[in-house]
Amino acid sequence: MQTKPQRVLIVDDEESFADLIANELSTAFGYRAITAYGGSTAINLLKTEKFDVVLLDYRMPEVSGLNVLQWMHEQKMETPVIMFTAAGSEHVSVEAMKLGAYDYVRKEHVDIEHLPYLLNGVYERYLFRKEKERLEKEEAEFAQRAAAIEMFHNTVASIAHYVNNALVVLEMQTLNQEFALKNLAPPERREQVAQSFTAIRAEFRIISTGIKALTGFSDIIYSKPGTEKEMPKLQDELQKTLENIQKLSA
Repeated sequence: MQTKPQRVLIVDDEESFADLIANELSTAFGYRAITAYGGSTAINLLKTEKFDVVLLDYRMPEVSGLNVLQWMHEQKMETPVIMFTAAGSEHVSVEAMKLGAYDYVRKEHVDIEHLPYLLNGVYERYLFRKEKERLEKEEAEFAQRAAAIEMFHNTVASIAHYVNNALVVLEMQTLNQEFALKNLAPPERREQVAQSFTAIRAEFRIISTGIKALTGFSDIIYSKPGTEKEMPKLQDELQKTLENIQKLSA
C-alpha cells in the first residue's frame, strides 16, 4: 500500500515560487511535482489527472485558491489539499478547512526541508480517513446483512411453525379417516384404502423433511453470519436432503 504521496500538484500564480518548490520536491525528495500557474489551469489538470496531494495558494487572480477548493468540494474530489496563506488571512484558513482542506501553512514560513513532513503527514491522515470510512462501510453492510438474515430466519421459523401445525392436524385427521374408511369399505377394498393412506403419509414425510432442511439451513446461516466459506458444505447438505426427498417421492 502506498504510504507516501507520489504526485504533488503545486498551484501558484508566482511561477518562480512554484518552480522552486517543484524542483526541490522532485530533485531532493523524489516526489513527482507538477505545477499549475493559476486556478483555471489547476482545475483543468484535476479534471484529467490524479494527484496525491495539492499545494494550493489561496491568493491568485481570477480563480483563487478558495475557488479551486470550492470546485473540488462540489465535485466531491477527496484529494487532500494544503493551503498556502499569508499574514492576516486567518479567515481564509478557516474557510479553507470548512471546504475540506487538510492543513495550511503561511507562505512566508514555508521551509523546504520541513515540507515533505507536512506532505507525508497530510497524506497519512487522508489514508487513515479512507481506511476508517472503508471499515465503517463494511460494518454498516455487515449490520444490514445480519438484519436481513435475522428477518429471513424469523420468517422461515414462522412459516415452519404454521406448516408443522397444519401437518399435525392433517395427520390426525388422516388417521381418523383411515380408521373410518377401513371399517366402512368392503373387505376387497380395504387393502386399496390402506395403500392410499400409506401414500398420503409418505407425502407428509416429504413435506416434513423439506421443512426441517430449510429451517436447519436457516438456523446455520443465522447462528454463523458471514459463513460464505461454508456455503459449499451447506449446499452439499441441501443436495443430500433433496436426494432423500426424491427417493421418498419415487
